[in-house]
Amino acid sequence: MNEEAATFSGLRNLAEATLPWLTDVGSWVFGGLTAVNLVIISALITVGPVDAAIRASTAALAAALPLNVAGILLLRLIKDVNEVGLDDLSLRAFRDAGFPNIDAYFPSPLERKSRHARRARVALLYSLGIAALSLALTVTGMAAALWHMGRWIAFVLLSAVILSAALVAVVIAQALPPESDAEKLLKLRHRAPGSK
Repeated sequence: MNEEAATFSGLRNLAEATLPWLTDVGSWVFGGLTAVNLVIISALITVGPVDAAIRASTAALAAALPLNVAGILLLRLIKDVNEVGLDDLSLRAFRDAGFPNIDAYFPSPLERKSRHARRARVALLYSLGIAALSLALTVTGMAAALWHMGRWIAFVLLSAVILSAALVAVVIAQALPPESDAEKLLKLRHRAPGSK
């Protein structure tokens, strides 16, 4: 197995091992975005469509709400299918009902496990994309609402968002363990001309 395939395999294993945690964190993220969207939209409704900034804010936040619901739904389905064992439960229910040749309609236990892991990975990736889009719409909606109050306030918000993202990246980078001597040696070998 080459290094690239091993990397993807390792990432797959990591995603499967952290699936319960990822679904819980994702649910909190979508729940938080939903709460923020609803609070701001309720305030904007009382203001009314007084200018383009308020209309843009309301539209962006309204567009984010269904995305949040879709994200929560996806994450909840991943968790429930995993905890309930829906594939095994379905097979058992049809067997108990005497459905003829039911095993032909279901994959083998090993294949079911592989399919479940693939479904979970796909749903997590889509949830991540939905969360990114919803977050972008929420920040856009907040910035547009603040633009109504004053352009500089919107710029302060956007600057704070960029600064916060940069600080999180710095903290993560600083928290990583230092390179071991063996890792440094491997990197030197890969950088050397003619290595592969």
